[in-house]
Amino acid sequence: MKPRSRSRVPVDYQVSFTGDHVAGQGVLTNLALSGGEIETDFQFATGTHLCLDVRLSGARSPIVIALAIVRWKQGDRYGVEFVRFEGNAKQQLEDMLNQRDSSPSA
Repeated sequence: MKPRSRSRVPVDYQVSFTGDHVAGQGVLTNLALSGGEIETDFQFATGTHLCLDVRLSGARSPIVIALAIVRWKQGDRYGVEFVRFEGNAKQQLEDMLNQRDSSPSA
């Protein structure tokens, strides 16, 4: 397992997902440019391919991750790797993470 190049940021964003004969909703609990962690009641196996629609807080438009792969699972928590973004979603996510990094801690 490779070490992460950037630590994940704790978040609380609603996420919907589809793919590999599954569809559902959950909560994205932490986030980095390369992936995140989802809590959901849905059960799917590691290696499952998903399309994610992440609804951000405020007036920001949703981020669409066209391909995310489930890399690990622990109970109702799933680690996903972001592989392919739709449109400018990667830049939007990077901008959002940079703003969080530069803002004072709450």
